[in-house]
Amino acid sequence: MFRYVPLTGIFYWKVSLTHSIKVGDEAGSPDKNGYILIKIDGKLYRAHRIAHLLMTGHWPEGEPDHENRNPSDNSWINICDTTTHFNNCGNQGVRVNNSSGLKGVHWSIRDENWQVLIRVMGKRVYLGNFQDKREAGLMYDAAAKLAWGTRFSCLNFPLWESDHIVLPDRVIQQIESQKLLAA
Repeated sequence: MFRYVPLTGIFYWKVSLTHSIKVGDEAGSPDKNGYILIKIDGKLYRAHRIAHLLMTGHWPEGEPDHENRNPSDNSWINICDTTTHFNNCGNQGVRVNNSSGLKGVHWSIRDENWQVLIRVMGKRVYLGNFQDKREAGLMYDAAAKLAWGTRFSCLNFPLWESDHIVLPDRVIQQIESQKLLAA
């Protein structure tokens, strides 16, 4: 039904299903969140899921993730099946109810400092408490790079800024054990 161009992520109709759809027309339209939807037999499908099907021969088990966090960019290099990359929470941005402005960092009223946590495969891993909010954010970034790699981690700061951060052995062990459970 489609011709998918992996380089651009654009789908083109190979058949003319209605008067308004012609062979060669671009398939799909964006929803309110920016995901491209394509209607097949009266059912809507997200284009990045169809791209996964066409490129791998099977439907994705999880929800494929967009590396650049642009839901309308369905180029194959931008799409990752989250079942092969542990889960996609590493690529999510800062939550709207976040008060620190940094992912994984919140103010501890009791301890009067910045507390850092990361969630890997649903398990919270405590990274430490910091007086400096920037150092707290860099600690999160270092742990995120270990958990999901640099490609699918939404970081607080540019990639290289957390290179000097040394994660405690217990944090490395917890993250690695969660990754092993997922494999």
